[in-house]
Amino acid sequence: MVVYNIADGDKLEKVHVALLFNSGTSTEPSWVQLCKATDNTITLNAETEDLDFIVDKNPTTIIKRYKPSINNPLTCYKGLPDYEYFWPKFYNLPTGADANGEILVVFMNDETSGAFKAWRCPVTFVLDNLNPVESSLTMTTQFNGTIVKGTVTVTAGVPTFTAAESTSSDTTENTDGE
Repeated sequence: MVVYNIADGDKLEKVHVALLFNSGTSTEPSWVQLCKATDNTITLNAETEDLDFIVDKNPTTIIKRYKPSINNPLTCYKGLPDYEYFWPKFYNLPTGADANGEILVVFMNDETSGAFKAWRCPVTFVLDNLNPVESSLTMTTQFNGTIVKGTVTVTAGVPTFTAAESTSSDTTENTDGE
């Protein structure tokens, strides 16, 4: 994993939020960093509900949960780890469990004692399109289930995730069920 430090007063930039995908197993992860994407936007997709309380003139909006997603246009450079991870997914047209994976989002703008805040979560890859004219493969990564919050330390380029002690406010439910 490539690490970019950020100092107080510096602006948060694309390089300070790393997106990594697990090419190993959940117990023995091997993280592939998304490097050649041209967008790094995490969309939270808040599910809201409006409540029209009898004492208020206007309804009140509450947030029920989030269902984050990332739309990743990957520029295809054969031989690079992110291409070699996603190209077989596109070619094989995965469905069901074969379209699932795991993401690790590392926030290098939030560091304490050498550990960056991070999210680890199961995902579904929705492969959108291949545009060989622009050398791009675009997919939407849908976060599934519960986002596990924690920290990542990086040793010799290898990230290690440690889950935070869980409380009801430490996890974000982002499932479709009630």
